[in-house]
Amino acid sequence: MPISPFDIAIILISSVACIYCIVLSRRLRALQNTRNGLGATIKALSDSISAVSATTDETRYHAGELAVRLARLIEEARSSCERVESLTQRLNEAHDRAASYRAPEPAAPAPTTGAVQEALDVSNQRLQEITEMMHRLKDLSEQSVVAAEQEPPVLRPLPTQLRPRMKVV
Repeated sequence: MPISPFDIAIILISSVACIYCIVLSRRLRALQNTRNGLGATIKALSDSISAVSATTDETRYHAGELAVRLARLIEEARSSCERVESLTQRLNEAHDRAASYRAPEPAAPAPTTGAVQEALDVSNQRLQEITEMMHRLKDLSEQSVVAAEQEPPVLRPLPTQLRPRMKVV
């Protein structure tokens, strides 16, 4: 039986196809290799994703704890502000009562002694300082409430907790 050129072409094309399949098979095995290939990369990425997911959950938990703590601190600041206001009001009332209990001054004012005048000056100065402090505390607590309501808490990753879980391949 004679060999025709068509048979030779078919044999050549089929042998080239076999060689191409062998090359593709080697490349596919190299990609699936879990040490050096794409398999190792996919494994490293999945490990990193699980580590980031765990860190995100921890961060959410800590952010919730911090939000509760901040709310408690704001409430304490408000109650402290109310106490300072009531103490200031009571101090003003006591000062007014003390002023009303003083004896009426004679027509010609008697010179006050240096110690009494000094005590009155110190008392008035302390009262003014307490009032200013109360106003500053109230302003600060209001500013912190406004800032807390306007800006969400900034969540930063915790690098000391993230590093041990990540694997570098």
